Amino acid sequence: MTNNSKQSVGTLISTLSFAGVSVALMDQAMQAEGLRAAGLWVTAALCLAAALRFRIAELVAKWRGE
Repeated sequence: MTNNSKQSVGTLISTLSFAGVSVALMDQAMQAEGLRAAGLWVTAALCLAAALRFRIAELVAKWRGE
């Protein structure tokens, strides 16, 4: 994996969008109950993981020794 610190504007926009949606979903999950709350928490966590996808890829590459 190449260590490219420059990201395109589109990549930055999608990262911020994933982070923003994650925050909004967390807010909704705190107000919801039962299965709906669980589903909102899961989707919020997945959106957060999508926002952190490049950091996660770096950690996996480091862990694999690449």
